[in-house]
Amino acid sequence: MRKKFLLTIIFIILLGNVVIAEGFESNFVKAEVIDVENQSYNESKNQIVRVKVLEGDYVNQEIDIEYFTIDYSEYNFELHRGSKVRIRISKNEHNKIEANIMNICREDHLKLLGIIFLIAVIIFGRMKGLLSVMSLGISGIIIIKIMMPMILKGCNPVIVAIICSILIILISFILIAGFTRKSFIAILGTVGGTIIAGILAQTFTNLCAITGLASEEVTFLIREVGMEIDFKGLFLSGVIIGSIGVVMDVAMTITSVIFELKSQSPRIGFIKLMHSGLEVGKDVMATMVNTLVLAYVGGSMPLFLMFYNFNMSLSQAVSKEIIATEIIRSLCGSIGLILTIPLTSFIASIMVEDK
Repeated sequence: MRKKFLLTIIFIILLGNVVIAEGFESNFVKAEVIDVENQSYNESKNQIVRVKVLEGDYVNQEIDIEYFTIDYSEYNFELHRGSKVRIRISKNEHNKIEANIMNICREDHLKLLGIIFLIAVIIFGRMKGLLSVMSLGISGIIIIKIMMPMILKGCNPVIVAIICSILIILISFILIAGFTRKSFIAILGTVGGTIIAGILAQTFTNLCAITGLASEEVTFLIREVGMEIDFKGLFLSGVIIGSIGVVMDVAMTITSVIFELKSQSPRIGFIKLMHSGLEVGKDVMATMVNTLVLAYVGGSMPLFLMFYNFNMSLSQAVSKEIIATEIIRSLCGSIGLILTIPLTSFIASIMVEDK
């Protein structure tokens, strides 16, 4: 147990170091505001700020930068002495150092939030909680190091997503529950539910003629980056990856219930086990489907507000691709979750009988 604890802590530290090392660029650095002069021209506001570079080749150098606040944008914030910012440093034709403020520096606050999360996990989850954090970190590495590079190389995003999903499912269950009969059943149920969600998403994406080009992020990738990939497949890969978490939770819950029933009542038969799994699944489904759908709705609140403001009818709104994709994403994930319940109940009831 102590060895597992130490390995988990070492993994988290190494993961943090990898992320920090890979995110560093010598000309895109962290700086601290040491002086601010507020100015205004007509209705626009700007600030002349002096910053001290905190890292990189120009560490400890002081640079004056003119910063404009832009209403109704991500740059609608004012700077003050002590603010941490991200700046891009360059040299002009006269070899003079110039810099632009790219964004406010948020990582210190997010690190604090991450520490609070880890403390909560350690207090209430103990070793299981730490292993779940380790599993989450490995999932992130798989997505960043395997899935993203393969998609950028032109591989089919759907196939890549399925392979990476299976990897994530295998590693997560084995890490958290060990390679036991219970985890094997949960793996089968999760893979089955995820594949069902993927097949449904593929079918209705084709039926609804989804292009995958409706979002601003995709427009940016095409116009600014010049990226040429299968954006429809990219959307489908997002549906598959997005459905894993809740499906894993449902599969493990159903499996654990059936195994516990069998251990408490060894003579209980397949039919009763199956029925118990389905009954528990109904209660789990009611909350999980709500959680899944509301998570997608919550992430699209500005979008729904826009359509509400334009007084669009329901039929007009759902015909918009940007709305249709959210409906496909949430409903296909929910159906995959629902069908995981009978699938896992059936597999667990058969395999626990042979125990």
